[in-house]
Amino acid sequence: MLKVFLSTILLITASMASASPFTVDGDTIYYDTENTEGVDEIDYGHEKELLNLLKKHEGIKTIVLNSSGGFMEPAQDMSSLIIDANLNTYVEFECSSSCVDMFLGGRNRTLALGGKLGFHKSYWDADSIKEYYESEKEDQEWSNPFEFASWLYEDTQVDVFKAFEYLLERDVLPRFAIETLKAGSDGMWYPRRKELLNGGVLTE
Repeated sequence: MLKVFLSTILLITASMASASPFTVDGDTIYYDTENTEGVDEIDYGHEKELLNLLKKHEGIKTIVLNSSGGFMEPAQDMSSLIIDANLNTYVEFECSSSCVDMFLGGRNRTLALGGKLGFHKSYWDADSIKEYYESEKEDQEWSNPFEFASWLYEDTQVDVFKAFEYLLERDVLPRFAIETLKAGSDGMWYPRRKELLNGGVLTE
């Protein structure tokens, strides 16, 4: 009985570990972090999965996105892959936060009726900031929290500049880029279709 139980646990664990937010259908890749068991956000490793799929399926033309966001770094890496592969991006339901970076990588960027794109300011919660400071202060030679705060202030400005630079690179109008700061870090701004078209986010 114990062996059967352990085998079942191992099978369930293996199934969860192998869960992928990607599926391929013809010339389209679907990326869904909202309806994939064991996956609830854009995460590290997804960029490697996407690269492998693009290498394996050379005829891919479109990636369909459904995600409320997640880690920024893998999202940015996947954005670069989408640009490099010259893919179209399409959202049927929702693409928010770091998912928007992926969406903007598309050559043609379209949104289904009722679909949503969500924007908000980036954020870093206090507990994570404290943890980062404690783990990095020796390597970075921060003698006190004030030196760390000075570094953080400068680093934040660099990140904001890079974010705006990317928006402009993808033909988003400067005025709309500024508007992406409208929502606070704990909220979300969902522009109407007309705003997305006029702002250069949607291509059609």
